[in-house]
Amino acid sequence: MIKAAKKQLVLKRKQEGASLIEYAVIAALVVALAVAGFATLGGGLDTAFGNIVTSLTGGGD
Repeated sequence: MIKAAKKQLVLKRKQEGASLIEYAVIAALVVALAVAGFATLGGGLDTAFGNIVTSLTGGGD
């Protein structure tokens, strides 16, 4: 009986460790996608805001 309880406890710890690793991998993927997205959109946003600033300050006239 005690042996079975110890085995259950070991299995539970392994599952908790696996869940932690899964969450870490998901978080790393989200961060990687966010960085890639910001890098991709960064140049376009810079140009767009530059055009807005130029329009508002009358630099184009």
